Amino acid sequence: MGDLDRLVPSGIIEQWVFHLRRQRARAADSIWLIDQGFTLHDGHGGTPQHDATARWRAEQETVVEEVTALLALYDGINLGKIDADASPDGSQP
Repeated sequence: MGDLDRLVPSGIIEQWVFHLRRQRARAADSIWLIDQGFTLHDGHGGTPQHDATARWRAEQETVVEEVTALLALYDGINLGKIDADASPDGSQP
């Protein structure tokens, strides 16, 4: 697949970054609540069926990790510390 040069307005990029930061904060808040003893349950018709807390916590930890990596990439590109055209392994295409 060839390279596509697309210009995305900076305002849209900033909206995405704002959304990512908000998503990470919500995931971190969910983890904090679970650590404080809150639980989540899958259910049907308002009746809890089984505890989903461990699954939910793992999902939120993944969100925090992935969003943190994306924001580090964004910051690195903006600060000129990362070559946006380089492959993830550091080699040039």
